[in-house]
Amino acid sequence: MRILLVAIAAWIISTGFSYAQISQATGEPFAVVELFASEGCSDCPPADELLSTITSFARRNKQRIYTLSFQVDYWNYLGWRDPFSSPQFSQRQQQYSNFLPGGVFTPEMIINGKEAFVGSDENKAKSTIDHYLNQSPKNNMTLSLNQSSGDLKIDYTVPQPDSNAVINFAIVERGLESHVTAGENSGSTLRHDNVVREFKTLDLNSAKGSITFSKPQDADLTRYSVIAFVQSKTDMSISAASGIDLSN
Repeated sequence: MRILLVAIAAWIISTGFSYAQISQATGEPFAVVELFASEGCSDCPPADELLSTITSFARRNKQRIYTLSFQVDYWNYLGWRDPFSSPQFSQRQQQYSNFLPGGVFTPEMIINGKEAFVGSDENKAKSTIDHYLNQSPKNNMTLSLNQSSGDLKIDYTVPQPDSNAVINFAIVERGLESHVTAGENSGSTLRHDNVVREFKTLDLNSAKGSITFSKPQDADLTRYSVIAFVQSKTDMSISAASGIDLSN
């Protein structure tokens, strides 16, 4: 895996591969990368490492890839309860299976709601993200963040509202670590980035609106970001995305 990550880093530098810009910039091609994984799955750690590598280079180079790690709960029965898992995330992956081939499996990577493949396949990730970074987005989005109280108020603007679409909001956290003591990864120390900690959805009925989250308590806000994206109710394709750090 170390050789793989070094190769990815070299490839990024040599090709100028575009990764996520965590900012308010919009109107440019983007890629939303969702990883469905579990700490109870022995095949998932390489996918987690790949997503972390993508996330790190994205932030360092201020590019427009938005990574989200959804930890599912259906592996918890093996004796290790993934502390970041949620049935909500398993349901989201199940919803995707109604539109994308391959059924439900881990690790699964889905890009822009349209392409699904094994989450540790870096070559497929490269070609798919390259493809979408050369496509003009169908919509735009801007975000602003108000942290004047104990809450996080996120204001959004989407120039083309669509009653057949929703806008998803995720609070993600980087630099997470678990010492696994049971299940398929027993004895391993697993690390994760951009793990989804909260996830909310609103109907996109108007061009402007807002949503409120509780601010993480006693947390290092430099590890947190908000990622938002517009998604079709009809086929789950994603037409706009943006993000902003909580430490801004």
